[in-house]
Amino acid sequence: MGSGASSLERPAIANEPELKDLVGKATESLSDDQLFKLVRQMNWHKRSFLCTHEGGLSEVCSGLIKLCSDVKTTKVPTKRFGRTEIQMPIVTCGGMRLQQTWMPDNLPISPKKINATCQNNLVECVRMSLSLGINHFETARFYGTSELQFVDAISSMIASGEIKREDVIIQTKVTPAATNEEFRKTFELSWRHMSKLGYIDLFSFHGASTDVTFKRIFKDEEALTDGNYEVALELQREGKIKWIGFSTHGTPKPIKRMIKTEKFDYVNLHYHYFGSYHASYYEDGEGGFGNKANVELANSLDMGVFIISPFDKGGALYRPTEIVAQCCNPLSPMTFQSLFLWNEGAHTISIGIAKPSDFDEVVHAAGLYGDPEYETLTLPKVNLAKDNLDATMSAAVGEDWLREFWRGVPSMLEEESAGIAVCHILWLWGLVKAFGMVTFAQERYKSLEGASKKWSDKKALKDYKAAVVAGWAFNPGRAFEPSVSEWSPILGSCTIKGKVVEAMEEAHSWLKSSKKPSPALSDSDLNCEEAYSLVTWESFPGDSVTVGGVVLQNVSGGLVGAGGGKSPKHRKQSQELREFFSPDGKMAEEEKGQGV
Repeated sequence: MGSGASSLERPAIANEPELKDLVGKATESLSDDQLFKLVRQMNWHKRSFLCTHEGGLSEVCSGLIKLCSDVKTTKVPTKRFGRTEIQMPIVTCGGMRLQQTWMPDNLPISPKKINATCQNNLVECVRMSLSLGINHFETARFYGTSELQFVDAISSMIASGEIKREDVIIQTKVTPAATNEEFRKTFELSWRHMSKLGYIDLFSFHGASTDVTFKRIFKDEEALTDGNYEVALELQREGKIKWIGFSTHGTPKPIKRMIKTEKFDYVNLHYHYFGSYHASYYEDGEGGFGNKANVELANSLDMGVFIISPFDKGGALYRPTEIVAQCCNPLSPMTFQSLFLWNEGAHTISIGIAKPSDFDEVVHAAGLYGDPEYETLTLPKVNLAKDNLDATMSAAVGEDWLREFWRGVPSMLEEESAGIAVCHILWLWGLVKAFGMVTFAQERYKSLEGASKKWSDKKALKDYKAAVVAGWAFNPGRAFEPSVSEWSPILGSCTIKGKVVEAMEEAHSWLKSSKKPSPALSDSDLNCEEAYSLVTWESFPGDSVTVGGVVLQNVSGGLVGAGGGKSPKHRKQSQELREFFSPDGKMAEEEKGQGV
């Protein structure tokens, strides 16, 4: 190990001669990130004793090594993206996790120069993406310097002759505005970058999630005219954009209303096995809940269907819990989620790329999906994983609960709800109770707590409440409110109101922000253990983003307030990890450090 004690704990599989030899022979072909992910997953397989392969752990290890090597030669399949006729790769390179800053690029304190390390990482991700056949790049005006950086990378590649403009599909998004003039002005901020590419393939109304945003897009709600949509048509006639769609974080009924206008060529929405994010368990108007019916409706109208954040907002599957990993085995949770969504009618699913190795698991899934023998070899594993997950949820909360708790509950966007995101809270409660997804649920609950801080029941004026709800285009709804004494009107026609309130109280006790672990959670018998993590280093512009931090980052020229990138500690640990699997590495290691 060289001089000094290791900062890493010796991986368990490094003490298994056959596994150590397999990994050791592969280290030269694996990136540092791939090696970390391989070792973490193998440690879990060894610990869990869930190996279902005839060849045991050695076969699992060989399969994970092959996954890493296959990424270099796999070409992601395409699907027709609805009426656009675009041959869309079934995986999209999302641009929300690799930009330098969340600060809008048009402000006085915006960065005057992009950090070379950050931009080089983005360029590397773009090149990796293109090599895999993933030529769809999705960004937004709202994503800080993401537009600027993507355009700089892609336009430079076009100028050098490395690629042609028609080789890439560019999507950006602009939030609906109160006036057409304001909307056009915001678009022009995007266009000053996008103009270098000549045109925008896919243009979206960003955060089209509420009745307020609907009225901004269509001022005349009956004729579907006069709003921001007219500006989009002008941009289309000017040749600046080709296809018009919308992106939403809303509940099912407002999304359905947008789809049924038949004015849009595609939709970006949340729909995942583990829920539909803010649409989870809210009634869809078709006798069901969530966004499944909206995916089906969009397909029936020949719209493109783009799934937002299946691996983050869809359950933080890059850090699966023990229960989720066990249910999905022998597939990984990310592989299961990918295949489930393509089976359900998704044309493309987005990866929020932070580093080149983030492609690995999803590209592997795309290779399985494109295999001529997919239905024979892989589909039965997808169905088995779904059956396991379904059974686990049913056992945890009960079939009667799943049939009834969501029926008749008003959404947080409806006045009688008092803004409380009842079904969203119950969605999180179920994920914790069934799958132990407490870290994911706590992160999601924070956004509801943030909304609660801006709400005041003392300000009972309808205009005040409407103004608050109008700002809920991205993270609608507030947390459970212990001071509420009469829940009946808030829960609408729900038939099991007492049980619903009890579940929300329990969820709140588990998930509310606190400097100490929740006693209610600590005292429970829930298995909330993490199986493994596929996160290898902090993404740009940092994993813990606050408004104050973003301002500090830009005022200080990036010296403080921001994170991201490979740290010296990460580089050191990468080298140490390789040494554990070197031919002359010791079979036992007394030095103890941080886990892999």
